[in-house]
Amino acid sequence: MRDFVLSSQAVTAAHPDKLSDQISDAMVDAFLSADEPSACIAECAIASGIVFLSLRHGGKLGFDPAALARKVLADEGYGGGPGGKQPTVMLDLAEVPEFTNLPARPSGAADHMTTAFGYACDHTQSAMPLPIVAAHRLCDLLDDAAKAERLAGIAADAQAQVAVRFADRRPVEITGIALSLFTPDAANHKDLTERVRAEILEPAFRDADLKPGAATRFVVTPIASPGGPSAHAGLTGRKSSEDGYGGFCRETSTALSGKHPGRIDRVAAYAARQAAVSVVRAGMARECEVQLSYVHGDRTPASLEVDCFNTAEIPEQEISAHLLRDIDFGIDAIAERLELWRLPVLNDGVFYSRLARKGHFGREDMELPWDRAVGLSG
Repeated sequence: MRDFVLSSQAVTAAHPDKLSDQISDAMVDAFLSADEPSACIAECAIASGIVFLSLRHGGKLGFDPAALARKVLADEGYGGGPGGKQPTVMLDLAEVPEFTNLPARPSGAADHMTTAFGYACDHTQSAMPLPIVAAHRLCDLLDDAAKAERLAGIAADAQAQVAVRFADRRPVEITGIALSLFTPDAANHKDLTERVRAEILEPAFRDADLKPGAATRFVVTPIASPGGPSAHAGLTGRKSSEDGYGGFCRETSTALSGKHPGRIDRVAAYAARQAAVSVVRAGMARECEVQLSYVHGDRTPASLEVDCFNTAEIPEQEISAHLLRDIDFGIDAIAERLELWRLPVLNDGVFYSRLARKGHFGREDMELPWDRAVGLSG
């Protein structure tokens, strides 16, 4: 399909699903930043006043997981403030001996079977598809406006959807923009729409190459609620499409957050993105999807497939050969090249939890090692 309309969705960092992702990845950061680093797998569920946190970890528990979870919530405006009621945190903790000091002695083999997809294109400077980039941009502005109280009564929990029409797989028109906002001002819909248009929509596309036009449908849906966990529940990994490419290419439903850097689904997703970015940056294709498949117990991929959607400058078989020759897709090699085990330490103890806020690829506010191209010969 070459002519189509595709919509992508993003939510702000205060959305309960993103809160759950941040809490889960805050645990990964904490374990990897400890004096004796170890691995962990964390999953979180949030509802009104309650946080359920499951941790499978190695080594000593050198921090208070409940306190860290509450800090993440407080940083996004939920509890912990003056007079704020602290949420109840229910913990399920289990030590896994195999996780102890795992960064110092990774197995180097896939811990289970996985097929991961990475994608890059020339739609945007970040090599990401336009719909998800625009949705994230809107959410960033909504988040900033809510926290700075520039939109009185608007909660920090919000959602943005952007629909883009493509011709020959190139973005040519923004056909629709929809924002869902939690606000007590739900009755004054017209005034809210105009305020949001001026404060959010116009700045979001001011410097964009493709802007909304007169025919673009702009919808603001106000919801009479304070938002956050009191309005709807959250769960780790439920926004996997937003964490990736917004549905523009093939994606797995596997969660990225809450997993230590030895988990093959996380490792392979980052490696596939770097491979796709390398192809596009080298001028070999305008867009590229890389499929990496690993079998349990193997150290290298069972297969690597490339789809450039008829934009390749050279045969796709040659592109695959370049990738296999110039990039080491061994699990140990990926972790070392991208410094996956050391990223929290290199970033003052906070890295993966920041990824959980605005997506794992194409970030303009973070230096992501998998967004740096590897030089391809030829």
